[in-house]
Amino acid sequence: MERIEEMWGHLKLTKDEDEPIELEEEAREEVHRKCEWCLIGKFYMERSIGRAIVESTMVKIWRVGKQATVKEVGPNVFIITFSTQMDKKRIEEGRPWSFDNNLFVIKPFDGYVQPNMMKFDNALLWVQMHNLLLVGMNCECGERIGRSLGVVEEVEVDEDDVGWGTFLRVKVLLDLTKPIARRRKVTINGSKFWIPLKYEKLPRFYFKCGRILHEGNNWQQSGQQEGEAARFGL
Repeated sequence: MERIEEMWGHLKLTKDEDEPIELEEEAREEVHRKCEWCLIGKFYMERSIGRAIVESTMVKIWRVGKQATVKEVGPNVFIITFSTQMDKKRIEEGRPWSFDNNLFVIKPFDGYVQPNMMKFDNALLWVQMHNLLLVGMNCECGERIGRSLGVVEEVEVDEDDVGWGTFLRVKVLLDLTKPIARRRKVTINGSKFWIPLKYEKLPRFYFKCGRILHEGNNWQQSGQQEGEAARFGL
């Protein structure tokens, strides 16, 4: 489709083709009201997945209070319309989601971007920061380390901003086109420490480059090759 559109872009337009058609705001009000109940998402997998499969699997996995409707708007791209705001919020906050270990990137609905121009190259993942010094297991340190990975959405700590445990848990919006970080080096009181990183619900990714999104088909399932998978995720 992108190739065809590129070819069309080099053709000389007729007067009628080049004349813009103004769409009135009043005609879009109904869509604005409906989009408040919607999320849009894309499955990253080699084969195409149909709407019926999304309805019969993902909707059941989500256990929504009332039936959600699914509409396909592009290759493996779907709009999900929920019956309640509670269901929509729960699904949005419950990211990441996957199907057959393939990532389903969900984001807020945006009706002002053409479906073929929508970007689904960022996803929220919970990152576990292991073997972190106890003095560093707090909200500030979690945010500082998390910002080296992406945009920090949440640091799981107690009310006093301290998160003691076997690891510090941080929700980060990751750039899926970049290699998955395996560890970070931190400095405390002049001493340097390596902090291993593990990712919850890590989907299929490319072992050769460590990326979730990549051109080609040399991916391996994150649960395979245990020596490598243990360094990347759970």
